[in-house]
Amino acid sequence: MPHSNKPVPSLTPQITAAGQRQLSQLQQEFNQKTEQIEQLKQELAARRASMSQAQKRIEKELRPIIAQQLEKRVELVQLLDEAFALPLFSFREKEKLALLIADITYDLIAQYERRDMVELHDRYAEVPYAERIASPAEDGFDWAEGIAEDELGIADELEDLSDWERIQAQLDREMEEREREKQNRQKGRKTKAQQAKEAQAKAELSNISKASRRVYTDLAKQLHPDKEQDETKRAWKEEAMKKVTQAYHHDDFFELLRLQMEFLQEQGQALDKLPDEQLQYYVQLLTDQVNELKAELNGFTFGPDADFYNRFCGSPKQMDQKFKRAKEDLNEELASLKQNLRILQDPVMIKTLLK
Repeated sequence: MPHSNKPVPSLTPQITAAGQRQLSQLQQEFNQKTEQIEQLKQELAARRASMSQAQKRIEKELRPIIAQQLEKRVELVQLLDEAFALPLFSFREKEKLALLIADITYDLIAQYERRDMVELHDRYAEVPYAERIASPAEDGFDWAEGIAEDELGIADELEDLSDWERIQAQLDREMEEREREKQNRQKGRKTKAQQAKEAQAKAELSNISKASRRVYTDLAKQLHPDKEQDETKRAWKEEAMKKVTQAYHHDDFFELLRLQMEFLQEQGQALDKLPDEQLQYYVQLLTDQVNELKAELNGFTFGPDADFYNRFCGSPKQMDQKFKRAKEDLNEELASLKQNLRILQDPVMIKTLLK
């Protein structure tokens, strides 16, 4: 799949060796992970762009044909409504006709939001539309809304760095206290080997988290705009800090490193001087990010958007072919609807249809 618009800047975090020195295996792994992340980000961005383009093409190319089909379905159900009063039909046939009208109008309302069909639906349906769609399971709405707000709730305001550090320290202390209480409750049921293993895993996780936070804090100290007097530089730093904060809140460690190279060149060039222990944590963070990006990419194959992507998206050539087929199918269906309307103008043909 071509990538005409690169979503990720070419400034990829890489460790370079000075002189003739060879990179260590750990340094090479770091470079491999960052290259892999950039490729995955490009692929994801290309697929998102393809989805967006497909949605626009649906509105422009397919929606007008669907709208014509919709009007023909409305004409059809109105035709059946007029025929219902004719003495031509038996009681049993009228039952079938009523069921057909109710089904078509329900689809028009539910799928196409044709609220003008509610009255007609309720005239023939055993259960009114409002009762049919009523659902007692609405308790989860506020919860889902709250989750959405949390995901979108990255504050635009830039808090004072010292406040941020104080809050982080407080959260760390509270987490450590909860962990100590939990460990004390379970201590009597675990062997010393188990306790030592868990302590080591906890320390590893803490160090990995601190590695990400260290990069964020270094950037925040240099870029925080509060003490900047120059208005132009202040505006630039505000935009830079928004990018840094967004990357941190989205656990995008790759982007934090990239921003570090973009905004603090001397920090980016110092990657080759990182001690192995710290570099190991960096590699772990990048590995986690690779796995998350792969999972997101798999969503286009197995997730809720997979059907849409397969039907309408792909390379420009693939998309053209898919939309050509979709338009042909829709136009064929529209022609069939028009023909049926012409045929069913004769009530005898409606009677034949019901049989």
